[in-house]
Amino acid sequence: MEIKFDKILEGDFITLRKTQVEDAAEIYSWRTGLGGQFMRQPDNYSIQSQEEWIRGRGNNEINYIIFDNISGKKVGAIGIYDVNPVDQVSNVGRLIIADEYYGKSTPYGLEALLLSYDYVFNKMNFRKITGDILANNQAMHKLQVFLGMVQEGYLKNHVIINGQLHDLYIMSIFKEQFNTVYSKKVRFLLQNFKKG
Repeated sequence: MEIKFDKILEGDFITLRKTQVEDAAEIYSWRTGLGGQFMRQPDNYSIQSQEEWIRGRGNNEINYIIFDNISGKKVGAIGIYDVNPVDQVSNVGRLIIADEYYGKSTPYGLEALLLSYDYVFNKMNFRKITGDILANNQAMHKLQVFLGMVQEGYLKNHVIINGQLHDLYIMSIFKEQFNTVYSKKVRFLLQNFKKG
């Protein structure tokens, strides 16, 4: 079953645009930078393998590049994947921000999550979003718990990154919780980035 995704999602601070092969160099730079420490890398990872990955995406996912609305600059990426229309469940993840913004206070990651979750729940009308977070990515885990996600599981020594075994938190949120809690908290936090 082919799923028709919106190729552009617009927010107050950012716009999400479907990833294209031409974005491979930026994604490669981000994934081999600071944010990449929390992402799985294939053996012999390169710009060419990133291009192949983009070309090879299936019909049950869409990956977006995050653009700053003022500068028009590419500032990161996020994905909606493992989309299951039968069970009305999807995964949102692969969030990465460019090194120059990593660890800084920006609206990019927050609004990318908001736009993606809102799209899955309120445009696609799905009932649940899941995601996994590396156990050593404590900042993201704490943020998602604060916003309203619930930890459903914990997988020991589940992934290998740079030759090291890592545990994973398995997180989830349902549509009602997103609309009543999560989205309100994100919108409140995003107010800090609005001028005057």
